[in-house]
Amino acid sequence: MKKLMILVAILTVGLINAQRVERNLTPEQIASLKSKNMTLVLDLDEKQQIKVEQLLLNNAKDRKAKKLNKEERSKLTSNQRIALKEQMLEKQIAMKREMKSILNADQYTRWEKMMVKIKNGKKKSRKKKSGRGN
Repeated sequence: MKKLMILVAILTVGLINAQRVERNLTPEQIASLKSKNMTLVLDLDEKQQIKVEQLLLNNAKDRKAKKLNKEERSKLTSNQRIALKEQMLEKQIAMKREMKSILNADQYTRWEKMMVKIKNGKKKSRKKKSGRGN
């Protein structure tokens, strides 16, 4: 069990680093890399991998299409910011539901833990970045 947790931790760190490189990749490349990583971590079968890759591809295309630069973000009104946040949360809920339908119970539990670690890693990364500017 310890070996599995260590493997998940190592692959999670790899996923976080891959997200930094993500800016230069196409949505297809992003989806392929993430689905292969999830196949390794969660032991997905071929059908699951195909479904996960398609889901990730749709999400990556959507993110690239809706990405705003700093100047555009600064021009948003508070209502527009709230609307964007609501859209993001709705997409996350839909993603979670879709993953639950694709994965078995054990895989889904491991996936949720993996997502928490990734989210925590992003928070730490943001704190380090904001600390440098002070």
